Amino acid sequence: MTTLQHHTFNNPHPDLATGVVGAAIAQRFEILYPGLSNEFLGLFSYVSPEETLSIIGVGSEFQVETHKEGSTLRMRLMHRDVVERESTYRLDGGDLHEEVFRHAASFIDELRSFLSEHYRLPTSTVLLGGWRCGTHPENLEEPLIFTIPRITCRVSAEECQFSFFDSEECPYPGGAIVDLPRDISPNSQLRVSRRRDIPECREYIDNLVDLIGELSQEALDKVVICREVRLFHQSELSPLELLQMAASGKKTAHYEYVFRWSGGDAWVGVSPEMLVKKQREKVVVEPLAGTRKGSNFKDKSERYRNELLSDGKEIEEHETAARMFYDNLSSVCIPESIEQLESRGVLDLGYVQHLKSTITGQLRPDINVFHLLAAIYPPATIWGKPVLLSGARIRSHEQIERGFFTGGFGFFTLGDDANFALAIRTARMTGDEVRVYAGSGIVKRSDPYREWLETSNKMQPFLNNEFAVYL
Repeated sequence: MTTLQHHTFNNPHPDLATGVVGAAIAQRFEILYPGLSNEFLGLFSYVSPEETLSIIGVGSEFQVETHKEGSTLRMRLMHRDVVERESTYRLDGGDLHEEVFRHAASFIDELRSFLSEHYRLPTSTVLLGGWRCGTHPENLEEPLIFTIPRITCRVSAEECQFSFFDSEECPYPGGAIVDLPRDISPNSQLRVSRRRDIPECREYIDNLVDLIGELSQEALDKVVICREVRLFHQSELSPLELLQMAASGKKTAHYEYVFRWSGGDAWVGVSPEMLVKKQREKVVVEPLAGTRKGSNFKDKSERYRNELLSDGKEIEEHETAARMFYDNLSSVCIPESIEQLESRGVLDLGYVQHLKSTITGQLRPDINVFHLLAAIYPPATIWGKPVLLSGARIRSHEQIERGFFTGGFGFFTLGDDANFALAIRTARMTGDEVRVYAGSGIVKRSDPYREWLETSNKMQPFLNNEFAVYL
């Protein structure tokens, strides 16, 4: 019988940000447990005025996997190399994200009872992972994946809580915090030998001119178009080092994360956008839409802020996204509980500024987090409105494969608490490439060249940090 053990230690560096401590522990895990880190490596850090946490996981004890073949969706629970549970669902050709989440809601409910009864896993057990953005549903083979790690560490300002499955392959992990370094600055540089923009600037602008010609004047007509920059580098660089590079010198983002499965490509991000946070029945969403350049100089920063707050195009883009969240929450929340706590506040990240709203609600008793995701994803902040028409426009006018970019990363627990970042400000590490992504919301009054500049600004954490060297 697999046994889950728990040990709690004082945070060795309570004066440091939990994300820094979490990243240091993740680096230590890679050294102590290289085999487990190759199976799965997850780091998910979150900071807000109310809460800071960092969750680190290595190895795969249990894994929820999905596989799509044509109109068939298979979901299974793996226990190491053994299939413990499997279900097959028929896709009816509607919105793929909604269907996947709706079937996941049913499958995960079954797993909660199974894992509790057969393995005595507590409701606090964390599943780390995420889902891909299906801009091309016919090509999306593995929509969603979540892992219960062999070793998990949850870092707060006061404590480091370790959970681990006892076995010879998974020894006592308390040594991970012995003499934990305070400084985890990268020891190397991102040495870029070549850069490739997909698409190139002229092609991007011509494409947006055509798209804008298709849009109506109505405020609800919006679509998000993304692009990609590929950096070909000559560096011995780990995903955790790339994360520290992207996070260096920046005002704190909501989220910092690294995810990698089976030694494959790593996804690294510094997302400022909360897709959803769920604690018991309470849910919070924080849409970001509407962007202006940022600056480290106070006078310029204030000028850009005032421009953002008075720009009709940016306000229209934001209001479209916020209204869509509000309306979609009404299908899963008690109607009178939905409240907009903040409207068009400004989130200043230093390199860019965003308009931000905060909306809360109380879920109905029959709703779990995957029912909630089925209702709110994809949001207008990364997709557009109307949803079906936006999907068709993305397929016609976007030239990249998003993968996990604009999907979601985070965790949920067997007790159904959850916290998911919208996977923006995110890069993919593959071989000798770092692929950096960004998108912007296009409405009738958009200026194509300004959208190019906006997406360039959003890529700055990866393209223009103090460790990036262009040869």
